[in-house]
Amino acid sequence: MPHPLIPPVPETELPSDVASAITQAQRDGALSSTVLARIWAWRPELAHAQITLHSRFYDSAILPGRLLELVRLRIASINQCEVCQASRKYEGVSEEDIACLIGHVDRFTPAERAALNFAEAFATDHLSIGATEIQALREHFSTEEVVEIAMFTALMVGSGRLAYALRAFGEAS
Repeated sequence: MPHPLIPPVPETELPSDVASAITQAQRDGALSSTVLARIWAWRPELAHAQITLHSRFYDSAILPGRLLELVRLRIASINQCEVCQASRKYEGVSEEDIACLIGHVDRFTPAERAALNFAEAFATDHLSIGATEIQALREHFSTEEVVEIAMFTALMVGSGRLAYALRAFGEAS
């Protein structure tokens, strides 16, 4: 794998609050690799905020873990992020589920399909999203849940693309 284009802050030089946040996020399943978080650590206050935001989707989400994992993995596929595609953050998603993420198959519930459709549109053509797409989500989710889906989708698209742009793959020393 290529080296990151911005070197990660060495683990021994991380500010203690960022190091603690990274450790906790790994325990919670929010981070499978520390490379991007250690690049963020060049701006410790922003790194801490970003890690905390990622963690909220794993320690206090109102949506089911399966739904978030399906959305995350669909975005990872669109972003072509091999690290994200290989990591698993929720056990309730099978390899068969993952194989069906591309294409519109009847494997998923209507609610899961609505969230996946939104995530795909957001990641590939965000300008196509309008009232119809939001209404499709609202048929299955509360307003709070729609906001969580939208924020999670934005975070996964942006973080995945940033990781790719900076070549923040795997575990760099």
